[in-house]
Amino acid sequence: MDKAARAYTELNYNWYIDELRNMYKNVFDYVEAACPHKWSCVHCPQKRYMVMTTNVAECINSCLKFARQLLMLTLAEFIRNMLQCRFHDRHRAAQSMRYQLTDAAHFVILKCVEMCSYMTVNPVDWNIFSCQTV
Repeated sequence: MDKAARAYTELNYNWYIDELRNMYKNVFDYVEAACPHKWSCVHCPQKRYMVMTTNVAECINSCLKFARQLLMLTLAEFIRNMLQCRFHDRHRAAQSMRYQLTDAAHFVILKCVEMCSYMTVNPVDWNIFSCQTV
């Protein structure tokens, strides 16, 4: 199951899922009902950077899996350092952006604008327009 979730190609994902289906049919049914785009890297439409959850607390808990064995003061310093590095990296990335949007969002908009350039817009009424591809 873990290998299917971390698979980056459709071929690998299908192989692991078929293996799961053959060995544990009830687990396969449960996994398929859980919407693969929420837990599978290959089906995820966004960049999730190997984070398989939308819950921030679960994400931080997974980062602290090994740090929990540290002393309390050391653990607090580890958490502070982890968050400070994360916020610093995000701030540095935001400062180096060429556009007001992220690069990924900017390219999505450029793609939509390009698609619109192949359309003709004709007014039907004062507030209704007809759009047709050329």
